[in-house]
Amino acid sequence: MEVRHSTRNNLVSYPIRDIVLEAKAIEKAGTRMIYMNIGDPAAFGFGPPQHILDAAREALGKGLTGYAPSEGDPELRKEIAASEGVTEGDTFVTAGLSEGIDFLFHSLLDPGHNIVLPSPTYPLYITKERIYYGTENYYDCDAGWEPDAESLRKSINERTSAIVLINPNNPTGAVYSRKSVQEIIDVAGEFHLPVISDNAYDMMVFDGECPDIRKVHKDVQLIVGGSLSKNFLYPGARVGWLAFHGDSMGKLKEGIQKLCNQRLSVNWEMQKGAVAALRGNKGHIESFNHELRKRRDYIVKRISETDPLSMSPPKGAFYAFVRVESRKWKTDWQFCRELLRHGVVTVPGSGFSSALKGLYFRIVLLPPIDQLGEAFGRIEKMMNEKG
Repeated sequence: MEVRHSTRNNLVSYPIRDIVLEAKAIEKAGTRMIYMNIGDPAAFGFGPPQHILDAAREALGKGLTGYAPSEGDPELRKEIAASEGVTEGDTFVTAGLSEGIDFLFHSLLDPGHNIVLPSPTYPLYITKERIYYGTENYYDCDAGWEPDAESLRKSINERTSAIVLINPNNPTGAVYSRKSVQEIIDVAGEFHLPVISDNAYDMMVFDGECPDIRKVHKDVQLIVGGSLSKNFLYPGARVGWLAFHGDSMGKLKEGIQKLCNQRLSVNWEMQKGAVAALRGNKGHIESFNHELRKRRDYIVKRISETDPLSMSPPKGAFYAFVRVESRKWKTDWQFCRELLRHGVVTVPGSGFSSALKGLYFRIVLLPPIDQLGEAFGRIEKMMNEKG
């Protein structure tokens, strides 16, 4: 007899990794796969600066193997507070920013309420909204993937608890202008809502500049999330943080503290690595962004040569969100599954928003150019076969 499981499990979806199960089955049958679905720098030869690894190693050498304080290592919280311009009591260390997102949605959502998300958005936000029995609610972005403030204003209702802003954006690679960020802040202030700012990629900008939301939020309550995963090229460390800017968030912070307590703590030695990351030289990001820019330029060229694909060129993070302007495929899942049979793993665009109009897929910019070339050769072959 099958063991009963929670119906909540049926609400969980993470298409970025879910599609890997299908890819592995095809790979096992003999097709060599090019994986362009997961944003893991380590998988493509990129790694964190040595001083971060040295700090974690040194911490283990000193026998730092016990439980850390639930809210985070005091030294790390001090560094986060200094970088964010808040007090140590306004900071919490989490097991990656993913856990921070979970804690925020747990604390802010009651059944039937909502946190407004950009469309498209990072899929974890969608799953968290679902499993806490919230209502999916999105605001649109324009053709260049800049947020549409008027769409946001229309999306807000009496059950809205917060607004999410992801800049640079995953999945589109858009880097929002200061004007767009200011408009989101203005709408949040108009409705007295906090803004959750996902800053996972804020150092990863290769065109223009990413405006600092901390400098424009004024009296709007702001919760900034960061991590070692992307900016410091260390996703395996699983160290993230939340920083609370503004007043009247005492009850929310109490709730986050309780959630930190019940999961005990984050790996202490990795938190010492995070101290070194925030204190140390950040020269790695310039060379990394240089590599991303070369890959972005190559992808822009290949997409411009491949009918019926189109794309708004990404300016940050390491993703491209590609539109398929064809009626040959009824759904994005059909397109991506057919692409699997040609040995290329991508992510269907609908996994990033149920409100998305059009057929899209997301790829990462991380593979070397020769591998990107092979992947696009396979994509073109599939397009030609489809006729």
